[in-house]
Amino acid sequence: MYTPPGFVSWSLLALIWGTTALRLVFVRSTVAERRINAALVFASLSVALRRQWVRDIVDGVFGAGISSPLGNACIIFTAASLISLFSVWAFGPDRFRRIHAVTLAVAVLPAAALIVLSGPARAQGVGVKAAGGWQYTAFCIAYALPILLAALLIAGISIRSVRAAASGRDRWVFAAVIALSVFEVVSMVVVMIDGVMRTSAADDAVTESHAEAGVFLRLLVVAAGAVIALGPVLRVLLRRYRSGRTARRLLPVWRTLTAAVPEVVFELRPEDRRALSARARRDRMEVEIRDAILVVDRYLPGDVGDPAASPVRAAATRLHLACLARAAGHPPVTGLYSGSSQPGGEPWELARLADHWRDAEHVAAELWARRLPQFGGPADPSARVPAQV
Repeated sequence: MYTPPGFVSWSLLALIWGTTALRLVFVRSTVAERRINAALVFASLSVALRRQWVRDIVDGVFGAGISSPLGNACIIFTAASLISLFSVWAFGPDRFRRIHAVTLAVAVLPAAALIVLSGPARAQGVGVKAAGGWQYTAFCIAYALPILLAALLIAGISIRSVRAAASGRDRWVFAAVIALSVFEVVSMVVVMIDGVMRTSAADDAVTESHAEAGVFLRLLVVAAGAVIALGPVLRVLLRRYRSGRTARRLLPVWRTLTAAVPEVVFELRPEDRRALSARARRDRMEVEIRDAILVVDRYLPGDVGDPAASPVRAAATRLHLACLARAAGHPPVTGLYSGSSQPGGEPWELARLADHWRDAEHVAAELWARRLPQFGGPADPSARVPAQV
């Protein structure tokens, strides 16, 4: 029987546990996402309870041999969570609102039966299969039957959904789910036959055999599910990275403009501010920048700036000069607002403005130091002196 190298098992475990942790932190906004997370948590617990060091800890705390039926119970709870997940995909989140609680409550019955049926064997210090008797047959049926029914139900929903899937990615996901469901159906049928015939037809995780093949197959199945669930995590992290990068580019613009027009800053409670996503923070920053531009741009006539500069750099220079004019107490230029400093409506247009912000600050400082006529300076350039602001 095949025993994988340690680094293979640990790599798969890292994939499963890492995906579960990342989803719990970053992907939990919708009903379907939360039910995927629940299934991953139970599946992660089931594979964790197959590690010897975890078994030693659990058995030491809750009693010898308890880790094996607990691991099998976690698999049943995984199947229950998957049923509620696929009901959301098939019927929508509003049709069966309490189905997750119902399926978990139903799953408690076979899970409790596993613990009770394994009690005599655990008291003797042996496994359920080694103890034999009717308890082993009942143990196999209590474990395999709910998972078998769940796999058949999920396979049926997936077969119907794969035909209606709009994108190729969705079809691949449903095809993978169908394959995993078929594996579970075959595996659970073997377990039930093994329990009824009391002969070991296969090395499955439900038996107390120490063969690692069944454990490794279970690990592969859970790892395959983790790979499917990892895609949304990567997309969320990529969006967060892009939003954070854009926000960092806009930060100098935001600081200058909100310092000149502090009233445009939205006041939020600390808990609300912490709850904002990276994209929400970026969107909020963009709104405040645009609101500040609408205010400060009225402090300059439309012809101020370097006519030879690029439009984006000229707009950035105008905004710096407008902030200086507002800070110096100059009144708005009435009737001459042209909106020439207002960037377009896309985030990348604000980002382009931010790319020229530092250079435009130096240009604006030089222009401001010349005591421009628009701010009360003499019309003759030779008579201008540095402004005392």
